[in-house]
Amino acid sequence: MVAVLVFVTACAEQHFTEVYREGEIDIPDDLYAATAVGPDHLWAAGYFGAIYRTRDGGKSWSKLDSLTSKSIYDISFADQNNGWAVGRRGFVIHTTDGGDTWEKQSIPRKPAQHLFAVRAVTPQIAWAVGDWGGRYYTGDGGKTWEDRSFRVTEEHPTFKYFSDEELARFNAGEPFYDDMFLNDVFFISDKVGWIAGEYGFIFHTEDGGETWARSDIIGDVQFDDFDFPADSAKVPRERWDAIFDAAEILADKPYLKIRIEGFMTASELRKRGDTFLADERADEIREFLEGEGITQDRIKVLNPTPFDAEGIDLPAFQASKTAGRPYASVKVIETPFLFDVKFRDEKAGIVSGLGGVILISEDGGKTFRYRDSDARQALFSAAFADDGRLLAVGEKGLRRISTDSGATWKPLDSDGSEGVFPKGKHGYLRDIVFGEPSIGWMVGQGGHVIKTADGGQTWVQILPPVAEHEAAAHEGAGE
Repeated sequence: MVAVLVFVTACAEQHFTEVYREGEIDIPDDLYAATAVGPDHLWAAGYFGAIYRTRDGGKSWSKLDSLTSKSIYDISFADQNNGWAVGRRGFVIHTTDGGDTWEKQSIPRKPAQHLFAVRAVTPQIAWAVGDWGGRYYTGDGGKTWEDRSFRVTEEHPTFKYFSDEELARFNAGEPFYDDMFLNDVFFISDKVGWIAGEYGFIFHTEDGGETWARSDIIGDVQFDDFDFPADSAKVPRERWDAIFDAAEILADKPYLKIRIEGFMTASELRKRGDTFLADERADEIREFLEGEGITQDRIKVLNPTPFDAEGIDLPAFQASKTAGRPYASVKVIETPFLFDVKFRDEKAGIVSGLGGVILISEDGGKTFRYRDSDARQALFSAAFADDGRLLAVGEKGLRRISTDSGATWKPLDSDGSEGVFPKGKHGYLRDIVFGEPSIGWMVGQGGHVIKTADGGQTWVQILPPVAEHEAAAHEGAGE
């Protein structure tokens, strides 16, 4: 029940009275995550420790005691009774009675890092992921959690930058955790699961998390090598259009980074006596791209000639910059910031992210390919419905739907939805889940809970309750 504000004009005073019963929703809290079991059970969680629950498909609601005022970033139930919620500073709570009561649990990392996602696989098995490579597993209902976080090893790219003090601590066995955000985890069974996070990190496992493999994102922007005339650093005129066309695509995809490296022939090296010509070729392409609006932070020239050769094996370096022909290699690196991963079965999956990114997998997450969502804003969550429909939601009320298994996307604003999603009414929509293929829910800012009973074709606002005069206005407007 929404808090009732009572104005009393006598004596120029204003009295504020909250009228609600214990366990009911008094103030609509921002909601960050939801989990559904079957057609009737939904839990939604978010700001200031809020957890909302319905057991009758949204007809009635309770606000549960979560034992915290910290933000809860994710919630997941394995069945109608057993679930977990996670959030700030490693906060973990667990229930075995559908949320009537909760108990706090602890992850082994100290100091505890934020937990952004949790997946209840069975009543006993759960995974949680978060900041600084955080990856945690329980197989006993949360009595104990194992720290399986990503760590820096000697093969890690940052290992070579360790100071002497850090090396000593590393050699003494102190763990160094990988600086990556892991934003979501999803398991389709106790063996098969996926993790998604920043910089295009997607991992998959087929053995219950004993081993993880990096998934490949197959991009739609690729450069052929750029050949140069002998002894020249000028891009041939016939290749200019290729740069212009690629730059036009790159400009709208800020998650794509460009890596350039120039090479020269052994004959050119003998004439020049140094490898600066190889650098000039890379710089020429870099200047072309920057001239077309690609910002400097997205472009990196690899392996440039060191100005101070002290401590450098110069013959080995020069050999690495020579090739059978004069050219420059240009690679596009996929680094989208990813928020959400879900799979319909062990083959079909979807990932959503910043900048309207939608990635689709048809091989169990070994590879993902981009699909045009017709959006540039963040898509925080996506889900599978029935009849080949997929849906995605994001910032500023962004909603997209696909009716062909993710091949094409369009705005979700038709077939009765306009009355539920008037422009400017909603802030962000943070999560979308389906308890069964036809029954789904969106949750987001201001305590909004929106439901579909037909696989995402039409939607009804459940929370906050739509005032009668608003509903009448929508009906009168044909919405």
